[in-house]
Amino acid sequence: MNYTYQTPLKGGSIGVVFGSFAPLHQGHLDEIMRAKKENEGGCIVVVCGYDGDKGEPLMPHCKRYRYVREFFANDDLVSVYAINDTEIGIGKYPTGWDGWLKEFFKIWELAVDKDSLQAERIWYVGEKDYQQGLEQRGEKSILLDRSLNPISATMIRENPIAHWDKITFPFRRVFSTNILICGTASEGKTIMTADLGKYFNAPYSWEWARDYIRESCVSDWEFDSADFMAFLEGQYNLNKKLINSPANHGVFFADSDSMVTRMYAEYYSKDDRCAITPQEFEKIAVMADEITRKSRWDKIYLLCPHGAFTDDHERFMAHSGMKERWELFEILCKNIRESGNWEKVTVLDGGYWNNFKKIVDDVKGIINNGKS
Repeated sequence: MNYTYQTPLKGGSIGVVFGSFAPLHQGHLDEIMRAKKENEGGCIVVVCGYDGDKGEPLMPHCKRYRYVREFFANDDLVSVYAINDTEIGIGKYPTGWDGWLKEFFKIWELAVDKDSLQAERIWYVGEKDYQQGLEQRGEKSILLDRSLNPISATMIRENPIAHWDKITFPFRRVFSTNILICGTASEGKTIMTADLGKYFNAPYSWEWARDYIRESCVSDWEFDSADFMAFLEGQYNLNKKLINSPANHGVFFADSDSMVTRMYAEYYSKDDRCAITPQEFEKIAVMADEITRKSRWDKIYLLCPHGAFTDDHERFMAHSGMKERWELFEILCKNIRESGNWEKVTVLDGGYWNNFKKIVDDVKGIINNGKS
């Protein structure tokens, strides 16, 4: 396995903590912080796992290794490494002890300064069986009392929102329930998204393209491929920033995304009055589809065209009729279907209050049950 370089640990004793960390939570931190503080050389953290383990599909082993490394990135007393049982071809616990330790001793050579390779090695474990397995092989270990902080990864996976404060920061992005509010222009989705964010005290995004339009003094009909690429990247980065923000306590609302931007680019490319050409759209489509693959939506609320189109002097009014709006809507539906997200869609065709209440009731159910 390839490892990111970390400053070798130095000292007369070094602690070791291992686990699947699916996710890394406060109970693990009790073990790691103790191992780090009780040993002058700090602590080695080993992220364990195998292909198809309990962390998948949200947290495959490679991601867990990355996220744990991210969490301790600025801590010179904690070195993070990983062992994938499938990759090294050993049996699952408890049959693979000897092969697993053989791999760990390779890590020891990397993680510890050459002058400290003979340091005392102390394992910190939460299971009696682990302690016995290690001590039978000549390793020193300390059995920890996990009842002092009764949280488990299983509890978090079953209801992440209920245990949100126990989840370490990098892993919160995995468990965030991301909700997209989408539709064509002038359907009230911007106000709806903001109202939902305020109602649930949750982070929410806005249509990033509108800021770009104001700052760049550009109109819809002038959008070229560079503008649409900016929209795609800007919206994705805004949504990502808010999902990863400390303000996210388990639910995030988005006003727009790459599928919506792709809808406009495709429709505008068919109109000779607009700057973007069909050839340019093909390039935009590739970028949009790639960003859609990187995005994760748990729920999508699709607002149907209705009522009068509001002229806010920023939209191309030639596309404001009901015929045009339904054509845009069909393109958006096609984009969602082709992205594989259609099973997450709830189509809303009521008035503002009924739509708002429907989403509120659904989100309350998610919060109460912990899953979307």
